[in-house]
Amino acid sequence: MPVGISNLAHSVRKNTSTDAVSVSLGHAHQLVVAAMGYKTLASYQAAQAAGGEPPALDLVCHVIPDYDLLGMRALELGISIQPARLHQLLEAAFSERLPGAQLHRAYESLEDLLRSRVDQVVLDDGAVNSAMANANYNGIDEVYFEFEIELDEAVVGDPLVVNLDGHLGLGIDTERPYAGHKVNVEGALTVERLGLRCFGEPEVDITKAALDYGWSDPDDREDGPPARSLTEAYAELLGLEQHEAEGLVDVEPQAQDGSSGEMIFSLLLDFEGHASPEIAAKILARHGSLQIEVWPGFFENVRDDDWPD
Repeated sequence: MPVGISNLAHSVRKNTSTDAVSVSLGHAHQLVVAAMGYKTLASYQAAQAAGGEPPALDLVCHVIPDYDLLGMRALELGISIQPARLHQLLEAAFSERLPGAQLHRAYESLEDLLRSRVDQVVLDDGAVNSAMANANYNGIDEVYFEFEIELDEAVVGDPLVVNLDGHLGLGIDTERPYAGHKVNVEGALTVERLGLRCFGEPEVDITKAALDYGWSDPDDREDGPPARSLTEAYAELLGLEQHEAEGLVDVEPQAQDGSSGEMIFSLLLDFEGHASPEIAAKILARHGSLQIEVWPGFFENVRDDDWPD
């Protein structure tokens, strides 16, 4: 049987039957629709008839109750129940009648959940994991997507689609040949606004995942990462603060070629004699050696004028 406002109202009435202040069924209806963003039951029913609210709540998975309006309506109706208890009654009603729905204190709370959902789907995606398998990496550094989710501006009945364009950053394993440390990921986050304060189950679809080998032509990188200083490059590699890496900029890479001597497989950075005892200890704690191999494209985004003369 479809679940609606009346089911939630019956739960509110039932759960106050043993309280010092009980709530009539009529008032319970008014409290529930207030939490759904409407001042009266009549206005909620009018919105429902116009398609602004779903005919039933079965597909509702996320609700952002209007707790301010809920408290105001309780005062207007002469219901002397503390706000915390009103919130408990609402949460209990949803738990009993719509256990699959999750209540959120604010839009930001649901947005945070959606971002976490994106991160988890990316980590579990088969195509992403296949791309990761082709990289020699040491753990996962970050899942990075920069996007806006404007839930409060979404149109009821019109799915909100957010394009995803980011990457999965991998830790660099300096003990193995470099084979890429970033998986570029594209996809879409879709969530439907079912009512004024109600949303359906979000869907995350990964459409593309490819390992970035970092060997592209620097002239083709208009949308690539901005140029950085040699100090910044060394600080990031070594896990140091920038001021700690300033004394290491005289270290120049030494090409490490293959057995044929025709192709550079890696570059060797030897910080011995350049790092202070304190800095050396930090480098050893992170890498286990003061001699570190990096991939050939490591310096592609380093500003030319930062190289030592």
